[in-house]
Amino acid sequence: MTKLGVAVIGAGFISKIHLEAWKRIEEIEVKAIVDLEEERARNYSQLFKIPSFYTDYIKVLERSDIDIIDVCTPTYTHAQISVDAMSYSKNVLLEKPISIRLEEADEIIKASEKYDVKFMVAHCLRFWPEYKVAKNIVERGDIGDPRVARAYRLSPYPDWSWQSWLKDFSKSGGVFVDMSIHDVDFLRWTIGDVEEVYARGGVLKTKDASSYDYVHALLKFKNGAIAYVEGSWIQPKNFPFTTYLEIVGTNGILKVDNQTTSSVTVFKENVAPISLNPVGEDAYFLEIKHFVDSIIKDYKPMISGIEARKSLEVVLAGVKSILENKPVKLPLTEEVINK
Repeated sequence: MTKLGVAVIGAGFISKIHLEAWKRIEEIEVKAIVDLEEERARNYSQLFKIPSFYTDYIKVLERSDIDIIDVCTPTYTHAQISVDAMSYSKNVLLEKPISIRLEEADEIIKASEKYDVKFMVAHCLRFWPEYKVAKNIVERGDIGDPRVARAYRLSPYPDWSWQSWLKDFSKSGGVFVDMSIHDVDFLRWTIGDVEEVYARGGVLKTKDASSYDYVHALLKFKNGAIAYVEGSWIQPKNFPFTTYLEIVGTNGILKVDNQTTSSVTVFKENVAPISLNPVGEDAYFLEIKHFVDSIIKDYKPMISGIEARKSLEVVLAGVKSILENKPVKLPLTEEVINK
């Protein structure tokens, strides 16, 4: 069997994680790495034994032996690179979020349909073992109908971002768009569509930033459920990356906590708590393997552009709510972050 050729665009934090996963997949061969800074591209080429490196991504799009483009670049570059790649008939795996503007998300979706390529946005929580178990518990009805949820994601400021792009509101949208979208996407996938968002937050600590470093939001779902989602980049530098998920149903509660040995715990009336510690593959490997299989076996990848756009719309509604100091109903009728 001829292996699929892969090129990774971006030689930064997330691409390193992706490359470690790509190297474990037998059906592919990573043939090129691209970065605007030649030294970064060269270093990754040597580190991961990738035959070619470039500073111009068009060079890899022109290669007939490249079948998959993995876009691991800053969010504000996603639309241009993805649409260009699709115009060369390349299958595209795109790091989340799909974009920071709905118009650009629509452009990507239309291009994937026009050029008939496989396209997936890498919302990794859908492949995370603990979260998959939580999703299954809800789907089976073990805790009844979900009515209330809490999710938070807390970390020190991500100083690793290239040229500090995460600090620029027009490029990243801030913590709720860049990081809390993980939790928003999972809650949408598990509980249902969101109809209203009411958020508070701002630049609370990072004085040289325009993008929000702290946000908390209340989500109202179409089925009547409500959720509290918190995203923070204001923790001290020695604070461990911390995530928490809690879903309260009509017959019980589940919680997922990355700071305890038991990753998933279920509480029900008159039953001893059930503690689960799912053992499974790395989520990044699972999402990338799923995308490769979608090409080989010709099925639709799990996270479509439309799904990713819906999650983007919710987090943008959170930003809009802060800007306007009021609840925001979906769907949005205008862009929240302008160029």
